[in-house]
Amino acid sequence: MQVITRDAVLPGEPTGTATSARWSPRLVRALERVHQADRSLLSVSVDAVIVAAAVRTLHWGPVATLLVVAVALLVLGRSHAERSTLETQGIAWYCSALAGPISTFTVLLIGVSGVLGQSPVNVARFIVLTAAALIGIHAVTWTSLFLLRRSGVGLRPALVVGEGAIARTVVRKLTAYPEAGLRPVGIVTPATSNDQGEGLGEHADPADLPALILREDVGQLIIVPEHHVHAELVQCLEACAGLELHIAMLPPLADLFINPRQVSQVGGLPLLPVGKPTQLRAAIRPGKRLFDIAVSMTLLLLMLPALAIVALAIKLEDHGPVIFRQRRIGLGGRAFSIYKFRSMEVGAEHRATALEAQNVTDGLLFKVLDDPRVTRVGAIIRRLSIDELPQLWNVVKGDMSLVGPRPLAADANDFSVMDGRRHSVLPGITGYWQVTGGNGLTYQEMVKLDLSYIQNWSLWLDIRLLAKTFPALVHRRSPW
Repeated sequence: MQVITRDAVLPGEPTGTATSARWSPRLVRALERVHQADRSLLSVSVDAVIVAAAVRTLHWGPVATLLVVAVALLVLGRSHAERSTLETQGIAWYCSALAGPISTFTVLLIGVSGVLGQSPVNVARFIVLTAAALIGIHAVTWTSLFLLRRSGVGLRPALVVGEGAIARTVVRKLTAYPEAGLRPVGIVTPATSNDQGEGLGEHADPADLPALILREDVGQLIIVPEHHVHAELVQCLEACAGLELHIAMLPPLADLFINPRQVSQVGGLPLLPVGKPTQLRAAIRPGKRLFDIAVSMTLLLLMLPALAIVALAIKLEDHGPVIFRQRRIGLGGRAFSIYKFRSMEVGAEHRATALEAQNVTDGLLFKVLDDPRVTRVGAIIRRLSIDELPQLWNVVKGDMSLVGPRPLAADANDFSVMDGRRHSVLPGITGYWQVTGGNGLTYQEMVKLDLSYIQNWSLWLDIRLLAKTFPALVHRRSPW
């Protein structure tokens, strides 16, 4: 393998040497932290100062209490999160991230306005002032970063994985639009390609990625899959597992319609952030867990009569067991038993092999139209997803969450590196898949929606998806 050294630059790459001398790297990084609203002490402190100033300006009462509540909502509501420079161009993204926490804060303040001795008008003034100040700070940081990056300051090395004209187009776009915060340093080509790469990637292939990334301190990897989208993405994720960098990919046209809000762009070129390979580690969020327990216990108590009626109907139809248990893959790739109201005849799982030819889905999914194993009661409860309600007990036990990727009936070894990222969080009863298209989506579309949920999780997102689940079940178009 022959690679060009750090001193080599691609054609048209800005150097910004003169401007760089006048700016401290620490100052530029501080601007980025504030603008990207990460979870650093600096970024959170800036928001705290703004909220405190708004409280003081309007002469509100308990400054400390309001300050703690506001900052907690901003952090838990995912206003503060790990983001790449691709995702934080401009300030529109921040307005979207701020909408959930600000809305929740407004409702809380209106609810306690009497205790605070404030009128709804004063609440509105406080919220508008706070939101305007927060957005204003990000407008200032973005303007500063825009000018600095245009001068070649603060750009992070970016490596492109791909071949041909499209990969070179990505390099040209990144070079022409440095406000994305990236400096392309090369193109790494697939091992089967006739291209020899460019810049740092000359005579290299994806197997050489870890060495190149670590040596050149690459902060962004951009994958341009032309032919074998899934295979190339998986290969890159496997090679980069454990490295501290952001990954994005140029999505096929069809992917733009799955969740277009998650697509970033550089000079009109769409790029889909995939996240960081370090996010593969399993994680349990305490706030999410408390929310799951509270809501699940409440629903179980409220629906107890309805659950008893469903159980009685199942028992009376064929005198078989009411609850069906099935092995599924959950958090960290570990197996657990999922609970469902039995909607098929007893022993239906033993007939699955005979029906494989009638499977209308792909990947690790299995679904048969007009499945002959479904009972009469089962057809009704499946249509309304009532058969899933016993999984509320799975949530209470800690096997599942209310919202998350659906657990699949497969072996842990059946999942690729990309698919396996679904297991970095607790599986859920509902999620993007059910709300967006349910059984009408392909396996790969389901995986991409699940990864989008993991990357963009917030408590507010869980609440929104739960609120959309029932209307989606009532109006879903899928015949099965």
